Amino acid sequence: MDGLQSGQAFPLLAGAGIDADVTGLGDILFVDLETTGLAGGAGTFAFLVGCAWFDGDTFHVRQYMMPGHALERAQLAAVRDRVETCAALVTYNGRSFDVPVLETRYLYHRQPPPTAARPHLDMLHVARRLWRSARPVVRVPGSQSESCTLGTLERVLFGVRRHGDVPGFEIPGRYFAFLRTGYAQPLQPVFEHNRLDLVSLAALTARALRLVEAAPDAAEQPRECYGLGRLFERVGALERAEACYRRTLTLTERSWHLDDDLVRGEALRAMALRCRRTGRYEEAASHWEAITGLRRCQDALRREAIEALAIHHEHRSRDLDVARAFAERLAGPDRASDDTSRRLARLARKIERRHMPVERPLLM
Repeated sequence: MDGLQSGQAFPLLAGAGIDADVTGLGDILFVDLETTGLAGGAGTFAFLVGCAWFDGDTFHVRQYMMPGHALERAQLAAVRDRVETCAALVTYNGRSFDVPVLETRYLYHRQPPPTAARPHLDMLHVARRLWRSARPVVRVPGSQSESCTLGTLERVLFGVRRHGDVPGFEIPGRYFAFLRTGYAQPLQPVFEHNRLDLVSLAALTARALRLVEAAPDAAEQPRECYGLGRLFERVGALERAEACYRRTLTLTERSWHLDDDLVRGEALRAMALRCRRTGRYEEAASHWEAITGLRRCQDALRREAIEALAIHHEHRSRDLDVARAFAERLAGPDRASDDTSRRLARLARKIERRHMPVERPLLM
């Protein structure tokens, strides 16, 4: 982790408007909960709060367990002492689940939550942006979209597979069994599951921070590089965003993977919009035209490209015949939309006027 400067990268990952005083990974606290259920609300307890942090080259993991409901206040007090020493929190799906559950428990005991004043990076949203379509694609059985769990990303990005890991749905039952019997051995895999989640979360965060610091050259996958561009564009770093989009086009230039065509189409659209906003109309047109030649492309994106080319050739290059050809492609075999019909009629009038003979006054 040496040499990683998080001061600028962390706020960028966390989102525009986040002002985090983070100078390195040592200021970050990674948090992961094991709870008595997934519903949330006052009836859900965080019986295990895992915290991890870097101290130089050493990665520390500390787990705060609630052996019984009567000891929840003591558990929360210990967690507060640790949270208040960090500059920012990092979780995985923590905005929607972990942090609200933890804050609910503090409020239940009429205590102010220590997490409220801390900048918070939820790596789930970053992971979806950067790696949801990273190859090899791992799909959840019965699902139409790629899995973006920590376990999936471990396999895809780091080549790590867990052996003997306890399934998440078993964890509440193991804790309730411990409360009934006092027998703690079945909880050992739960502690290990929590520890591995924290290690994976730290590795994922370090990779994302390195990508931001060394973008775009550090990106290895087209989707990863395109996601970086979107992150930069979101915070107004437009030149860095464009560099990421251009590298995405380079990474997909000689690829025969059909999924890369989808990423290439998205990057071409981003470049076309960027060029159009900066007055580089001919370059924008070249990107729109490249979209129309992709083997695999979303229908909406292809239509957007064709419409942009019809507009460009009508109003910029003044090539009315080419503009009409693109407009006719928009109409297709079905009935054209009102906008397309008006565009075709307008182009027909312009072309007709162009071929009309010019009457010149006779010289006397």
